[in-house]
Amino acid sequence: MDEKVELKEELRREIGIFPAVATVVGLVIGSGVFFKPGKVFASTQDITWGILAWVLGGVITLLAGLTIAELAAAIPQTGGLYAWLHRIYGRMSSFLYGWIYTIIVGPGTIAALAIIFAIQVQVFFPMPNLSMKLVAIGIMLLLTLSNYFGAKYGGYIQTVSTVAKLIPLLMIIAVGLTRGTGGQAMAEGAFSGAGFSAALVAALWAYDGWQTIGNISGELKNPRRDLPLSIILGIVIVAVVYTAINIAIVRTLPLDTIAGAGTTAINLVSDRLFGEFGATLLAIGIMISIFGCLNGHVLTDPRIPFAMAQGGDFPRILRRLSPYKTPTNAFLLQTLLASIYIATGTFDALTNLVVFTMYIFFVAGMVGVMILRRREPNLRRPYTVPLYPVVPVLGLSEEFIFYIQPWPRIPPTPFMALL
Repeated sequence: MDEKVELKEELRREIGIFPAVATVVGLVIGSGVFFKPGKVFASTQDITWGILAWVLGGVITLLAGLTIAELAAAIPQTGGLYAWLHRIYGRMSSFLYGWIYTIIVGPGTIAALAIIFAIQVQVFFPMPNLSMKLVAIGIMLLLTLSNYFGAKYGGYIQTVSTVAKLIPLLMIIAVGLTRGTGGQAMAEGAFSGAGFSAALVAALWAYDGWQTIGNISGELKNPRRDLPLSIILGIVIVAVVYTAINIAIVRTLPLDTIAGAGTTAINLVSDRLFGEFGATLLAIGIMISIFGCLNGHVLTDPRIPFAMAQGGDFPRILRRLSPYKTPTNAFLLQTLLASIYIATGTFDALTNLVVFTMYIFFVAGMVGVMILRRREPNLRRPYTVPLYPVVPVLGLSEEFIFYIQPWPRIPPTPFMALL
């Protein structure tokens, strides 16, 4: 057995199916479900088309998940997409992905989530910008320390935070569907392809993040079964929640109010359903939601530099494991870079940077499913994507929709300009 395989087995396989599903749900349900409904309905100007955008967004995401799940089951290695790209395209592609993910995508995502969490804290405790930055770094350090003591503890945090974040959403869904009677449609106009496309992009933003579960393949108890199952179940749960809460929104408020509210649409719904208590409930729900999403990335993202160090693409020092079998120095590197991003960056600048650098590799991974089918027909595949090749082709439409949109240009911070 070569050194690379032996090192991979040093990670403890202690994450079961429920924490894995919770990680997928936690990675997806962050801030998008709270801030995107106004954008979706403002773009469609119609209830039916707005709800359809959320449903179609879920279907497209599920198609992508069904596709990537085949790679996850066939190549259940720590590092997720890094390991898959290496198997399909060779070392150069995985090398580029690993460096970009380690230096930009992973710490950039963590920094963005920590910043938006600290911004929500300001609802209860107003503070200057410097204090907000320190709170962001502090919550990141707290979660890093928790995950350092073992993946199972990160899994526990993920399970609890996922359940907790669903409580305010389920309350809004239950009360909105049963008591919401204030919604009404605008006067129907002609269907706008551009408007529906913009609505679909806004919905897809809210569905993003599930791909990162592949990073902890090497720590799942039964990765060949649990990894594809967690992806599929997680996306289905999120799609049902997203669709239901948007139906509750349109049953509670008139469409013109929703469309004009922008990112505050769900705040208005909460106020209408629960009064002043609703604003507090929602603010807490958003904080829990972001907290769970942040924990999911702190848990999964260090596995990329760890896997690269195993393969010789990063310094050997990043292969070091803690007594709890977690990647110690990979955590330290991630924490250092994320702290610099928090200190120098903004939420919008960081999220734009992450999306542009990440999605080209995800497209390569989805195309790789078809390449691997042709090149290695005898590869053990405990799970295969249904209705091949229709599902992979339709799943790729998500990335196509992302890339044809006109993206805003936000100047990078001085530190990011160096990258």
